[in-house]
Amino acid sequence: MKNLFKKYFQSVISPNEFDQFSDFINQKKNEPAIHRFMDDEWQRQSQETFSEKQNPLLLQKIKHTILNEELSRSLQRAKYYSLGLKIAAVLMVGLVIANVWLYRGQEPGDEKQLVQTVSVPNGAKTEFELPDGSTVWLNAGTTISYAANFEKNRTVELRGEAFFDVVKSKNTFSVKTKSGSVAVLGTAFNVQAYEEGEFTTTLERGRVEILNKKGAKLGILEPGDQVQLVDNQFVKDQVDTRIYTSWKDGKLIFVRETFPVAMRRLERWFNVDIQYSSDDFEGPWFSGTFENETISEAMDIICKTASVTYSYNSKKRIIKISALKK
Repeated sequence: MKNLFKKYFQSVISPNEFDQFSDFINQKKNEPAIHRFMDDEWQRQSQETFSEKQNPLLLQKIKHTILNEELSRSLQRAKYYSLGLKIAAVLMVGLVIANVWLYRGQEPGDEKQLVQTVSVPNGAKTEFELPDGSTVWLNAGTTISYAANFEKNRTVELRGEAFFDVVKSKNTFSVKTKSGSVAVLGTAFNVQAYEEGEFTTTLERGRVEILNKKGAKLGILEPGDQVQLVDNQFVKDQVDTRIYTSWKDGKLIFVRETFPVAMRRLERWFNVDIQYSSDDFEGPWFSGTFENETISEAMDIICKTASVTYSYNSKKRIIKISALKK
């Protein structure tokens, strides 16, 4: 195994050897040996001692470099497999684009801080566990970031949409977006904060506190409550939470949705570009549920209920919608 470490650091490791190396690295019981191999190799290359305090950082970097390479391989495989599959929106975890660890320089003498960023492209979603044991689902077109010391500082930064099932802790769990924040101790809730949309939080279980982007407290949500930022004002209402959280279970539900909003959701869900004239669709709304449909099947359903017609360029993934002439 020591020879594989040497080959890895010299970037001459073969694919089969990399698989062995990856399996060994990802087993916690091997960490003492891993640190020893890393010390030996680091001293050989730089003639400097790499302290035990620094070893975990290098190990984390290696582990997540391996993860990125494995995700890249999965993505390549998925491109071939998905051609013959009838899938609507629930794509394999291999389609998660990035799981990248970044080093942020601190003041001299301080440890470098690791920050993890996970991004999900349009047409995919994923579920994973945060370091504190909380579970998070990421919807299409979503990015989330958090620090390596997450168990002490339970704060995530969100762009897009995510559902959180938070474990209880004495440390507050906080979701920060460009429009506002959600603070909790233990609960289950959905946050939508896409760049082109309004900030929306829907509470399924527990209690959450809503704060504006300046950190001012705006109020508490109870189960079934939803708060939206509308014209820079936060508006609270009672809703059926299933409508806003079912995406994590592979269902896309529309209830009297305005046409532009429905089309934006379909674009992210199916990873397509939908084009239409806004003059033709100022008023129409749409209700329906999609679960296992392809984009073509979904558009056929919409055409029957919303008085529209469409054309689909599958190579460019462009859909053009026109209103039926009366």
